[in-house]
Amino acid sequence: MVANKVELKSDAIFDKIKDRLAENPAKGKQINAVFWYKITTTTSNGAPVKHWTLDLKKGSVYEGSPEEGVKADTTLSVTDTDLVDIALGKLNPQVAFMKGKLKITGNIMLTQKLVPLLKTEAKL
Repeated sequence: MVANKVELKSDAIFDKIKDRLAENPAKGKQINAVFWYKITTTTSNGAPVKHWTLDLKKGSVYEGSPEEGVKADTTLSVTDTDLVDIALGKLNPQVAFMKGKLKITGNIMLTQKLVPLLKTEAKL
């Protein structure tokens, strides 16, 4: 899939994850899984407007679907706004999941390991 050139607020979260993995590659290796994010917007009627892949087996984060031959262990679908709120600590991921704001397929338990990479210290 060709990366969509839509600018989203959540792009900064993935950039921060890239930085954290560059600083500490062992953190990604500890998780050792592939996560595929399908980011939607409130105006996209549930259709993804952007995809991000966290290939923590290889220690890479990139915009787009998983590379050919790479299978996502966990797929997460979430709106741009809700992902930002989760990263800022304004929205509990479990609450988001229970309310249907965060949809997860695959190995749901792996998402617990993502919390340290996803959290941001940014203040709004």
